[in-house]
Amino acid sequence: MNKTKTWKIGEECVGGIIQAKISENAYFPSSTTVKILVKEWKTGEIIHSDIFGRIHESRLENHLHEMTTSYYASKIMEWVKENAFNHRVLVAFDGGSNWKTQVETKTWSRS
Repeated sequence: MNKTKTWKIGEECVGGIIQAKISENAYFPSSTTVKILVKEWKTGEIIHSDIFGRIHESRLENHLHEMTTSYYASKIMEWVKENAFNHRVLVAFDGGSNWKTQVETKTWSRS
């Protein structure tokens, strides 16, 4: 399932608008990607875009801090973690030739 969310931030963001698009892979949840689009407020023209995977979580967070304030960066990251990076994939070999995959939902909390 793919999800999209747009934040119309205004002056506190490069361009004024940030859009996050999540592309999930049903068979390999760990390969879920997040595309961040930074758009011009008046025209909606994309002025910057980048794609991040689960392993790039800290790079994504740093990128958002460069594009907007800490407040909005944390709000966007909260949504991304909730909707894209909220699972673990467990793969087990049953002793024969069968692989079993299980996806677990994980909730994130800051300590």
